[in-house]
Amino acid sequence: MAADSSTRVSGEELALRLGVPPDRVDRLADSATIERDADGRFDLGDVHRLRLLLAFEAAGVPLDALVEASRGGTISLRYYDQLHPLPGPLSGRSYAEFRASAGPAGANLAPLFAALGVAEPDASSRLTAEDEALLADMLAAIDETGHPDLALRAIRMLGDGARRAADGALATYREAVGRIGDDVAGLPVDEVFERVLRPWGRFARRSGAYAEWLSVRHLTRAIDEYSVSETERILEDAGYVAPRLEAPPAVAFIDLTGFTRLTEERGDEVAATIAMRLGEVTTDTVRGHGGRVVKLLGDGVLVRFDDASAAADASLDLLAALVAAGLPSGHAGLASGPLIVRDGDVFGRTVNLAARIADATPDGHLYAPEAVATALAPDRFDLRPVDGAVLQGIGRVALLDIARID
Repeated sequence: MAADSSTRVSGEELALRLGVPPDRVDRLADSATIERDADGRFDLGDVHRLRLLLAFEAAGVPLDALVEASRGGTISLRYYDQLHPLPGPLSGRSYAEFRASAGPAGANLAPLFAALGVAEPDASSRLTAEDEALLADMLAAIDETGHPDLALRAIRMLGDGARRAADGALATYREAVGRIGDDVAGLPVDEVFERVLRPWGRFARRSGAYAEWLSVRHLTRAIDEYSVSETERILEDAGYVAPRLEAPPAVAFIDLTGFTRLTEERGDEVAATIAMRLGEVTTDTVRGHGGRVVKLLGDGVLVRFDDASAAADASLDLLAALVAAGLPSGHAGLASGPLIVRDGDVFGRTVNLAARIADATPDGHLYAPEAVATALAPDRFDLRPVDGAVLQGIGRVALLDIARID
């Protein structure tokens, strides 16, 4: 792919960027379809192509087969760089020198990369100047908090979220390719690129900006919520406002009925599609009730609410929404009480109780302990006692079957 001189680099620079010896770059370039110019220089986008070739090599795919398939027009590496942003200018020092320049804070680089879910660079390789600046800023931020363990934990959650988002985005790309497979079958690679790769390549390159914008929005919301609740607590403690009688939070487990049998009958691919759709329907349904999806569990979902009334409303809505969306029907268990919140997840006896209740609830129903009755308006909910409920690992619990009054 043609490029101006500003995007041409030497084989030595490619090797530095990839963290491999220069002769390995030469060998890969000689054996594959990576083109040098008259001066023996490479396109900067070859960083991505050679990284892919290294991945093929590590996976045991013969390079000869790739070359033959490329020459036959079956595959092409020519457009691979379009899926990624061009790498920025290299730093003038090795990663080992950068680490040493960070002083004592450099000791946090290894755990930082682990928290990010990214492999730490080889000591002799070079980062881009932009990467160095960002890592230095993260090291300073970690040090300034005075609690590196907590800062790294927060970064790990960001890393986990980014990884899941990237994997999910790639899954949608794979599905898009599958949908139009018949339409592009037999077409030249160049035409396939124009129809499929170019729009998805732009999406991939911009996804980082989309994620950054969304992260800022969600962080702003979380900070505002914390600030309001903490300020209110301080005002109450100082006597400026009367204490508010707050209902305890609530959680609900909503499980799909017959998911295991469906997986056995229709396969893992169908099960994965249903699980993803469950997450979408749940998020859309509970948002209006102030609910937040804590985690997806394949055949179910755990949702957190501010109180039992909101949890009951949302759970009943969700049971109806599952059927309306063409998903398997479901059953739900609800419990209200203290929660232990850690790393975006929730733990404790309340969560365990809701899970065990969900296990004991029949299809299409919502069960909850009798204790939640006081939090549910009698003119809106029909509460019917359930006989003989023995929960695994808990024992006999008096339960209610919750429905809406028509």
